[in-house]
Amino acid sequence: MNGQKLELIPDRYVKQTCPITSPLRSFFRSIQLVTSEYSKLQGAIDDLGSAIGGTLGRQKEDLQRTNKTEMRKVQVEIENLSKDKTRLEESIATNERACQLETERDWYRKEALHLDEVLEQTRVKQKDLMDRLDESEQDREWMKGQLEKLTTQNWALAKKLKELGVDMSSLCEEDGSGEDSDEQASGKVGEAEDKDEQDKETNNEDGHPE
Repeated sequence: MNGQKLELIPDRYVKQTCPITSPLRSFFRSIQLVTSEYSKLQGAIDDLGSAIGGTLGRQKEDLQRTNKTEMRKVQVEIENLSKDKTRLEESIATNERACQLETERDWYRKEALHLDEVLEQTRVKQKDLMDRLDESEQDREWMKGQLEKLTTQNWALAKKLKELGVDMSSLCEEDGSGEDSDEQASGKVGEAEDKDEQDKETNNEDGHPE
C-alpha cells in the first residue's frame, strides 16, 4: 500500500455487477475502514516522527549548548589551575631563595661574630702595643733628658778642665796608670767644680745670669 489510499468500489457498481452484495459490501467496508485507520496511523506516525525529530533537534541543541558551557567552565578551571600552579612554583622558588638567603645570612652572621672577636683581640693587642710604645716613649724622653744632662755636665767639665789647663787626652792616657793618677784627676775635677761654683756665685752677685 506504501502510503497510498485504496479506492473502494462504489455501491452502485457492486449492485449492478453482483446480485449478492451484502457480504461483499461488508468486506469492502471493512477494507475501507482498515484503509482509513491505516491512513490515520500513518499520519500519526509521521506526526510522531516529526515531533521526535524536533525534540531530538532541540535536545541536540541543548546538549551542544550545555557542552559548550561545560567546556568553557573546564577551560576556565584549567586556566585557574595553571595560574595556581605558576603561583605555587613561584612560591616554591621564593621559599628556596629565602632558605638560601637565610643560610647565607647565618654564615655572614657567624663570620661577623668571628671578625668582631678578631677585632676585639686586635684592639687589645693594639692597646698593649700603645701602652708599650708610651712606656718606650717615656723611657726615650727620660734617657734623652739624661743624655742631655750628661752631655751638658761633660761639656761644662771639659770647659772647666780646659780653663784649668788640664788636657783631657792626657787624662785618658793616664787613666790606667794607677790610683795616684786617679786621685790627682779627681782632685783636679774637684777643683774645677769648686771654681765653677765660685764663678756662678760671682755672676749672681754681679747680677748677670749664668
